[in-house]
Amino acid sequence: MFLRLTTGITLVSIFLSLPGFVSAQPAKSPGKAALLSIMLPGTGELYAGGRRSGRFFLFMEGAFWTGLLTFRFLESTRVDSYRSYAAAHAGVQLSGRPESYIEEVFRFQSIYARNARETFLAGDLADLRPETAAERWEWDSEESRLNFQDLRSKAVSAEQKSFLFIGALVFNRFVSALNAASIARGSRHPGALRFGVFAPPGGGLNTWIQTSF
Repeated sequence: MFLRLTTGITLVSIFLSLPGFVSAQPAKSPGKAALLSIMLPGTGELYAGGRRSGRFFLFMEGAFWTGLLTFRFLESTRVDSYRSYAAAHAGVQLSGRPESYIEEVFRFQSIYARNARETFLAGDLADLRPETAAERWEWDSEESRLNFQDLRSKAVSAEQKSFLFIGALVFNRFVSALNAASIARGSRHPGALRFGVFAPPGGGLNTWIQTSF
């Protein structure tokens, strides 16, 4: 996913270096251009006269929203899937349960095994879960317990990827606002606004932006 986002963001850097990026237009308000792009990336450029960049940022906005909604849908579907699986194979309802409870449902074969371990470790001070019908769980097999964790991991993965697209949407607004303001100031130099992405040796993802005022 980092590779896909990096590729998309790097395309922005390449696009900004194209000749004829800014078309000749009467002077516009940099503040208004930036505000428009913060509200919807690309609209500030269109207002300031940068039609090509305006269309590009609008396209990127649509692509990022598509990615976000896709992974939000996948997350919801996968959460429903692992909840249904737990109900069928462990006899437990996970809707509305905190993550600490769901984690214990995975870690222990049953609530009895969970309470037995707590008693062994803490004795009379053990924090025992009530073994009521609403709290009880017991997996029908070790394989089912492991399958449950696999389904849950897929839901968490979809959630994490959706957060990446949220970050991309924020980044798109920030860069579009700077670019729109630069166009509105009447800059005609391709290098007036430059930015890029690089992966440092220690891992992760860094971005840089350079503009003139």
